[in-house]
Amino acid sequence: MVFGDFSSGFFISIVLWWVYNSVLFCVAESMCMDGGNKKYITKSIIFGFLTTLIKAGIDTCIDLTVARQPNMLILAAVMEISMIFYIAGLYYFLFVKVGKRKIQKEKKEITGLVAVFCSLLVLYAGTLFYYMKQVQYAVERFGDMPEVQELGLDNAIWNLTTTLGRESTTVGTIVYVGCFIIIWWILEKITAEKGCLHR
Repeated sequence: MVFGDFSSGFFISIVLWWVYNSVLFCVAESMCMDGGNKKYITKSIIFGFLTTLIKAGIDTCIDLTVARQPNMLILAAVMEISMIFYIAGLYYFLFVKVGKRKIQKEKKEITGLVAVFCSLLVLYAGTLFYYMKQVQYAVERFGDMPEVQELGLDNAIWNLTTTLGRESTTVGTIVYVGCFIIIWWILEKITAEKGCLHR
């Protein structure tokens, strides 16, 4: 979801993220309000749009920096890790600012959730390490071949890592969706209602 790439994929991503962020806002608002009104719906739409712009801005910054190097695996990893940070920040804002919840001093047991979260990150790191080793092996073994030299080593690395990057997205998707769920669950456990409004 990068500014300047006004393809159909860009607009589909914008709409999906807009809907997702708006629904999250509605869920957070419902934590401390009974019922809804037009202002409630309008606020969720505006919030969804603004947070989607932030996400697109992050993706654009990554595209203008990390995407300039020839390794697609690094780009995929940075995009997915940035998504986890974005969601963590978004969820925190929704729980604390929108949902009017307070971080508890005495936190419920979250060791298991943190362990699962760390395990998912280790799984993803291991997957990337495995693919990076494959790239290193291919460069060492085939880097001096005339065909590779004719294509250009950077282009060859980009082609190979693009293929491997597509393979890694399956694991990446499982990891970041799992992380989204666990972050929400952790925040649910370590926060409590404060000053809720009831109508």
